[in-house]
Amino acid sequence: MTTFKIAFVGLGAMGQAIVSRIIQANYAVLVHDLSKQAVDAMLEKGATALEGGVPLGTDKNLVFMSVSHADIMEKIICEEGGLLDSMDEGGIIVDLGTTPISQCRDLATLAKEKGKVFLDAPVSGSTPWAEAGSLAMMVGGDEAAYQRVLPILSSFANKVHYLGVNGNGQLVKLCHQLTFVSTITGLSEAIALAERHGLNAKKVLEVLEDCVAPRHVIDFMLPMAENERFDQGRGTLKLGHKDLQAVKKSAEDVSLKLPLAEELLGYMDKAMKEGWQDADLFALVDMARDEFYATMKSS
Repeated sequence: MTTFKIAFVGLGAMGQAIVSRIIQANYAVLVHDLSKQAVDAMLEKGATALEGGVPLGTDKNLVFMSVSHADIMEKIICEEGGLLDSMDEGGIIVDLGTTPISQCRDLATLAKEKGKVFLDAPVSGSTPWAEAGSLAMMVGGDEAAYQRVLPILSSFANKVHYLGVNGNGQLVKLCHQLTFVSTITGLSEAIALAERHGLNAKKVLEVLEDCVAPRHVIDFMLPMAENERFDQGRGTLKLGHKDLQAVKKSAEDVSLKLPLAEELLGYMDKAMKEGWQDADLFALVDMARDEFYATMKSS
């Protein structure tokens, strides 16, 4: 069984919550942050602080990175005397932030060349989830290293998904961010439309909470993902097209611009022109896939 000598870099609200969970799981943790106040808060929880002049990775075989920007993380890892130079041979670096996929894979290659391991392990959830140990996590990288650190990851994330090679964790995290921002944008336009017509946001959200979207869309889609195509052949795509036309008209009636709704309607117009009239609404997945593969073949 591996005995871990752990350092943790980046003590924002999320970082502090994660460190607290790791300490509660009876692991010793050395912490580092530019904020003395944040470091002191973790010392009160039982952490130790990096001593001045000592390279961060000294005598450490597991370092968690929870910093605000990928370039800052890369500097800490790659600079002279940084983690790749100072950590124990075979040491594991775990990136908890959101990092571009290519940068993540480059860091993994550099780490391997230096006898270290880099895991991308971004999380979904905010501080209350971290405090409760109920974050979702998406991990890419060496599977043996992942298995070694899993008990520690599980101290603050109770839904940990191993996804294979480096970068796949970041890929799925970016898929989440795309879904998250798109959902918020859709809800924002829905609220704006409702308020222009005299309903308040709270009432709209209370009703939507009982509807299919946004809460239950994945409940419908997940079983379909086992099939080659998402199209259920129920002709609901043309109904969705009709409904978005009604959304546009209702917005125009109160002089409201809904950029996302207009973009979606344009996509649905395209579907109708290209012969998807009898397809299911979830065939939009197939439509997007077909466009991707057509682009790949022509390039």
